[in-house]
Amino acid sequence: MAGTTAALLAAAAPAMATGSTVWTGGGRGLTAESAIQGAIDDATVSASGVGQFHCELVGEPQVFETFDDPNFGHIFRAQVTMACE
Repeated sequence: MAGTTAALLAAAAPAMATGSTVWTGGGRGLTAESAIQGAIDDATVSASGVGQFHCELVGEPQVFETFDDPNFGHIFRAQVTMACE
C-alpha cells in the first residue's frame, strides 16, 4: 500500500441514522496508534468531501504489522470503518 486509501460502501450504519454511509479508511505508520489515526483521518476527510462531517467508528480497527516492507522496513498498516452523516 503506497498511501492511504478510502472506499465508499453504500450501506447503512446500524449505530447512526438511515441517512449515513459507511467509509473505509486506510493508514500507515511507525506505530499501531499512528496507523489507526491515519486511517480515521482518511475516512473522515473523505466523508467531509461529500458534506458528511459527523463520523463514528464502526467495530474495531484492523491492524497489520509488517517487518520487511521493501520501502519502510518495520511498519504498521490499519483499516477502519466509519459511519458518517
